[in-house]
Amino acid sequence: MAAARRRRLSAGTASLLLALLVLLPVAAAMPAVAAPEDPDADGTTRLTITSITTVVDEDERARVVGRLSNTGDATLEEPRVSLVPSPARAGRADISTWSEGTEPVTGTAADDATLPDVPAGGSAPFALEVDGEDLLVDGPAGAARVSIQTDAHAVHTFIGVHRRKEYVPLRVVWGIPLLLPADERLWRTGGSERTAAWQEAVGEDSRIGQLTEEPPADDEAWLLDPSLLDVPKVADDGRIEQAERTIRRDRAAALRERVVGERTLVLPGGDADVDAGTRSAAGRDLVGRRVAEGVRVAEELGARSDVLWPAEGVVTDRRARALDRIHPGETTLLTPSTSLDPESFTPTGGARTDGGTPLIVRDGPLSDIVEGLGGPEDLVLARQQLVAESAALLSERAGTERTVLIVPDRDASPDPATWEQLRDSTERIPWLADGDLASVLEDSAAAQPEYTPRDLGAIRRSIPHDPPAPAALTPDRAKRLLVAQREMFTFASVRSDGPQWRREILPSLHQLTSTRWRQDQSAWVRQSVALGDEVVLAQDDLEVSSGDVNFFADTGRLQITVVNTTDVELSHLVVRLVPDNPSLRIDDQPEPVTIGPGGRQTVTVQATALAAGQVPVHVSVATPGGEQLAVPATLRVRVRPTGDSIYWVIGGAAVLLVLAGTWRTVRGGRRADGAADDTRDDEGHA
Repeated sequence: MAAARRRRLSAGTASLLLALLVLLPVAAAMPAVAAPEDPDADGTTRLTITSITTVVDEDERARVVGRLSNTGDATLEEPRVSLVPSPARAGRADISTWSEGTEPVTGTAADDATLPDVPAGGSAPFALEVDGEDLLVDGPAGAARVSIQTDAHAVHTFIGVHRRKEYVPLRVVWGIPLLLPADERLWRTGGSERTAAWQEAVGEDSRIGQLTEEPPADDEAWLLDPSLLDVPKVADDGRIEQAERTIRRDRAAALRERVVGERTLVLPGGDADVDAGTRSAAGRDLVGRRVAEGVRVAEELGARSDVLWPAEGVVTDRRARALDRIHPGETTLLTPSTSLDPESFTPTGGARTDGGTPLIVRDGPLSDIVEGLGGPEDLVLARQQLVAESAALLSERAGTERTVLIVPDRDASPDPATWEQLRDSTERIPWLADGDLASVLEDSAAAQPEYTPRDLGAIRRSIPHDPPAPAALTPDRAKRLLVAQREMFTFASVRSDGPQWRREILPSLHQLTSTRWRQDQSAWVRQSVALGDEVVLAQDDLEVSSGDVNFFADTGRLQITVVNTTDVELSHLVVRLVPDNPSLRIDDQPEPVTIGPGGRQTVTVQATALAAGQVPVHVSVATPGGEQLAVPATLRVRVRPTGDSIYWVIGGAAVLLVLAGTWRTVRGGRRADGAADDTRDDEGHA
């Protein structure tokens, strides 16, 4: 019909004038819809679009179906709903602004419908249609802006228009982050609450469970936290419930079965915060170990582990070099398109900075669409916004083969079912084709250096949303976490359940390096404090007796009491006694001791007195490796030997007393040299 109309309009001047005479009254009769001076301030109407033609050919008609709801207290009398195409021409940055608008626009309605009265609390369906040729777009394919509106309220959306195939289709890759939430319950020391948290996070009905029901499709890529594959070992005396082990084992098994190596990027363990890992030596130590964990898991799965996902999206050459130091070999960075400096067009999925850093670039606006998917009610408008964003992206370089990568932010939680439907809707958009992760990575490796990273301030000014939250793992916290890990190993070495306890508690410490805590700093603090109390053997957890002791013998025993105030059995405690002077000798150090929870142990050692006197004896308790566990105590030992030697000592003392008295008697009547002779005589007599 539209083609016939165009043939008639080209017949000649007379026909043209006649057509104009006919069409002008018709155009005048079409309802002109103007934006009201006072929009619906009371919010008495709500428009819901239930279906819309995704993309229409120019010679076809697009259809919009929806429902008008009366949310006020009075009846709406014969409300009218109109479809008004907008002649606005704007850049890609204005697409989101248009879609968020709710005010009616001024323009000529392509179609309208007058509905029957709608009582308070009621609703009425409507359907509107528009010819594809009446939708204003430029180029061979595009998206027209339309407003579905009443006199007081509007829904702004888009209808795709396809005229002819004069373009190279855009290839699309959907990145699916498989990450654990910032839920501190997952990493507590045990109990039913922790088990419930794991059920919510990875159980069959969880987001991760739904996202991984099937292996990744050709146009999908998994971004996998290897923590999801970690299953605690079974132990009869462990603190982790068997139910939790079962939940995690089932999810890990399903993931391993469905992973496709070439479509999977394994992140550092716990999705460690690689940005935080560049800021201190302690951070590099902690995060570097998690990066190595991701490398090991990727090798097992036949996947890639050389792609790091910095939370801050900064791609300066300095930051890239810092990230290289925590990852072996060349590193590729996953970054938002806003972190680059494009020259009037959006970067492709695979690129490289002028410093040589390979990049895979996720498209910011398209990723934002995914993040807004709260449920099925969001699908229709999200799909139309996908049409508009992809059409604008196509128009930048319609003849160039490109791939676009869509990855929602870490803290986003789009509804899995709705997200899957949005991914499937690319089949309805003629200018979109399936891409694949391998091609994106190949493009980044082969790309010519072209993007100049800007300074951090310029990058953040260009980002349309709030800048990323600061890292929870500050340099100071990284230092303290390293200390806590060392003390955990010390504590484990003397616990009777040490190996099992270490296997259960260490992953919780590792998770404190995760990027997820940026979104909940208070949860990081609570988790850190709780784990610190759990893993550190405090100095008052082991108490060693001290005080004054009498040792009135040549040989005998010393007794020391060690008290264990913890709730676990401590074994292999090495008790050492060191006298402060040689008047007392410890003949044999005691064997390592074991003390039950809340118990005490008396340690006996054999000692020998070599001379009388006061002897401080220092007592320490350490691990088999020599790490001190308790505050050193001191025994003040009064030593008095009682064997044969004591009589020689007493006799010698008596002789000295006699000699001293004689010398005082004769001292006054003799000369100094005579006194010296007398002294020698006395010594001779002695």
